Amino acid sequence: MLNKFSFISYSVSNLDQSIIFYRDVIGLKLLISNDTWAEFNVDGQRLAIHKKKDKKNTDVNSGATVFFEANPIENTVEALKLKGIKFHGKIDTYPYGKLIIFHDLDKNSLGLYEAPKKR
Repeated sequence: MLNKFSFISYSVSNLDQSIIFYRDVIGLKLLISNDTWAEFNVDGQRLAIHKKKDKKNTDVNSGATVFFEANPIENTVEALKLKGIKFHGKIDTYPYGKLIIFHDLDKNSLGLYEAPKKR
């Protein structure tokens, strides 16, 4: 069902400064960015950073989140729910794809990701 990583993501307090750091200081190639999200190429893998959604909530979106490819994401969510996985919210849909977060037994963030359909 899950056979490879899609990307790794974590939240940052200042997206603009973080983009400058990863692009200009570390030297990663910026692939996409908008006002809440940026992705960089790391030798064919993706590193994503995003603005913290809720500065008060430190249990969710703190640290790295490992995302697994899931196609279609809805079927994978349903299959994992049957195995007792509880998801954080519903599937979010963005121009760059669909994603949803869940946690392992130690509250480490994991996610599912489905890339947008190619036109």
